[in-house]
Amino acid sequence: EPPPRPRSRHAAMPFVLPELEDNPDGWGPLSSPAQFSDLPFAPFEKKAFVGRMADWSARAEQYRERRYRDQRQPQVTNEAFTFQEESQDGFNLVDTQKGPLQQPGWDKGMRGRGRGRGGRFGRGRGFHQAAPMGAEAKFNAKFEKKVVKTAAQSKWKKSMAANNYRRWNDRDPVRIRDASVDVRPEWSVMGQFAFSELGKMTISEVPDGVDVHACGTLQPYDKNYDRINPKQEKKLVQSERAFFKVTTSDDPEIARLADDPAHKDVKVFATDAIVSVIMAAPRSAMGWDIVINKVDGRLFLDKRHGSPIDFVSCNETGNDFMSEDPESINHLGKLTAEATLINQHFSQQVLVDGAGSGSERASSASASAGEAPKPHAFAEPVTPFAAEVGPDDPPAAPVAYRYRLFEMGKPPKEGDDDTRVKMVVRTELDAVAKGKQEEDVFLRLFALNEVDARLTSGIDWRQKLDSQRGAVLATELKNNSCKLAKWTLQAMLASADLIKLGYVSRNHARDNNNHVLLGTQTCKPAEFARQINLNANNAWGILKSIVDVCLQLDEGRYLLLKDPNKPIIRLYTIPLDAFEEEEEAAAEEGGAEEED
Repeated sequence: EPPPRPRSRHAAMPFVLPELEDNPDGWGPLSSPAQFSDLPFAPFEKKAFVGRMADWSARAEQYRERRYRDQRQPQVTNEAFTFQEESQDGFNLVDTQKGPLQQPGWDKGMRGRGRGRGGRFGRGRGFHQAAPMGAEAKFNAKFEKKVVKTAAQSKWKKSMAANNYRRWNDRDPVRIRDASVDVRPEWSVMGQFAFSELGKMTISEVPDGVDVHACGTLQPYDKNYDRINPKQEKKLVQSERAFFKVTTSDDPEIARLADDPAHKDVKVFATDAIVSVIMAAPRSAMGWDIVINKVDGRLFLDKRHGSPIDFVSCNETGNDFMSEDPESINHLGKLTAEATLINQHFSQQVLVDGAGSGSERASSASASAGEAPKPHAFAEPVTPFAAEVGPDDPPAAPVAYRYRLFEMGKPPKEGDDDTRVKMVVRTELDAVAKGKQEEDVFLRLFALNEVDARLTSGIDWRQKLDSQRGAVLATELKNNSCKLAKWTLQAMLASADLIKLGYVSRNHARDNNNHVLLGTQTCKPAEFARQINLNANNAWGILKSIVDVCLQLDEGRYLLLKDPNKPIIRLYTIPLDAFEEEEEAAAEEGGAEEED
């Protein structure tokens, strides 16, 4: 007979059907159950999603809040449960207050005792353990150990401590630059060009220029200046010659070409200085403006009197170290004037008949070595601006101008519209030299100036120019990217064979009147463009795109203005007499100088 089956440990519980209430008008209970009548009730909100119960990211956030509840007060989301917060007021489960700082060497007696590698109470720690420290406290405690401090360790500690206390919000605020022109309320915006859009513009083929007129006489370059180095520096001599920065509409030769029936299909007239500003616009940081006059379907790109285009910028794309004091030698206006004068003095001193004190010795040395270099005269040896110089005025600087015709765009296919645009640009040349085959080589002369190595780059030209010229040029490319791009584009527009760069520095960092020439560098425009990452196709594409937009405008005057604080160029429509006051003031100033 089988043994009796053991009884279950748990007796069967009877199932009682709860009392159900019928709701004929809707769903849900009609009243609150009796067992829940004394409990608080959280009202339902539409924004409380049911899916939040399985939201693990929310659970993780709740876990983090519970973990750091000693650092911040918990947030109560329902007023019905506020009694829990009030009942626990003043109570903490764990004491989070930091105890007294541990004295150095307190745990030395405990170290090494007990079990295991780290001792009984932990790895390398005593029984008493301080509260967790922040990043700054850990950094300071790290250097409080008693070690033998060498001179190098002490210097490194000071530099690390200085860097630790330097914060991003302790830096100087970003300088708000002023616009080159005050925008008036009656001017309306016709369009704008963002730098991000300009960087994508391109042209399939870079146009080749053709000379339509040339005038002026170029003086030969003195090759003795190629031997100058920081150990044999040469003083920069001030030149008394006159330099002309004539705008497009005031050029009599451009007016003659515009009236010539042979050039009636030319749509744009400009100068190399104005065109290079537009081409290198994405690299610019300062504000500039260009006046566009549309007359009879043609565009004349002009500049105002005293425009930033007439001056050479200094440290435009580098660190902003310029002083806000107008009397300081490192003020923006003083630095710009200094860089402009340095370029003018350098371009005249390195000529054979230049203004330098050693020009006569250079000429005699060149003559003794062989045939003396001769000037190069174009078809018209005198420029139209030099012809206006009076006998009592300073002599004009020996420069030459080449008026060149460019055709932007490629020939259209059958059935397509002709989008080609012809443009005449007045370009400039500074000097001439003899090539390897005794041919004439045309030069553009520019000068880079060092202000104060401690404020700009930290690279002293007197120490690094000979051994690390590449690093010096790379630093200048970082600090003056826009200026180098404009110089390269001007040389390419003029079809110059070489670019001569001079390295000029102050005699003393606090003296902006006396300078010395530390060396020169020769480079070809096309190779130098690749070296500074200048894309000629993109530069011509920017110019072509802006010209196409302006050709669709109505007759009148417009202003192309670079925002000094944003990477944007805006196109305004302005009245014809917008700058008459400035032009009249400039004319009166010029008349007063002539009377003096």
